[in-house]
Formats: sequence, structure tokens, C-alpha cells
Amino acid sequence: MHRRYAPPPLRLWLAGALVCGATAALAQDSPGAAPEPERECRTLKSGDTFCAVSVNGHTRWVLQGKLRERFEPGDPFPIYEQSMIMDLNRYDLPPVDGPWRYYIFENVIYKVSSETGTVIEKVKRHYRR
Repeated sequence: MHRRYAPPPLRLWLAGALVCGATAALAQDSPGAAPEPERECRTLKSGDTFCAVSVNGHTRWVLQGKLRERFEPGDPFPIYEQSMIMDLNRYDLPPVDGPWRYYIFENVIYKVSSETGTVIEKVKRHYRR
């Protein structure tokens, strides 16, 4: 029978108090700094982080981080640096029926021309399961 080590609660409380006290002291030392309100944030299994934002009494969850896709239609796509999607069923994509291929970059699936190497369209975002 193995027992997991659990640190004493007092030690955790003291460590938390020291961290909170240090951040409060830093906030007081900076002249003219307005206190920033604490935002409630949640991170999903996909890695996307959403934070609650209140505007005029209405609260909504906003995706944080990269909000814009890297490539727009017409942009050259680095096809030799990325892997082409071979298993279309895994990503729930329709079959390729023309001179274009599917590529994934930073969790966004793009339809890319095989002749010119430019982005034809952004198909969808892919979230890991």
C-alpha cells in the first residue's frame, strides 16, 4: 500500500500568503498604476483559453490569444514545410475533386491549390479530441 505525500496545509497557506503579499507590495510600489481587475479565465482541453469580459453590465466569454488565422485566401502557403492531410475522414472533410489539397496549420484547415501553392479558402478550425 503506497501513500502519496501531502504537504501540511499550513505550509501551503504560508506559501500562498507570501505570494499574495509580494504581488500586493509590488502593486503598491508602482506609482500611478491603477489596479487591474481580476478576470475569470478557463482553458479548454483543446488549449484555447476563454476569459469573461464585462461591457456595460453584459458578460461574455472571449477567446484569448491568436484570433486571426495566419493565412488568408490568395496568400502563398508553405506547402513544403507542412504536411498534407491524408486521412480526410479523421477531419470530417469532403473528398478532393480538383487541383487542390488540404493542409493544417496552427489548428486551422486550409484548402490550398496544388498548382500555385496559394490558399483557396479557410475550411475550418480543427479542435483536438
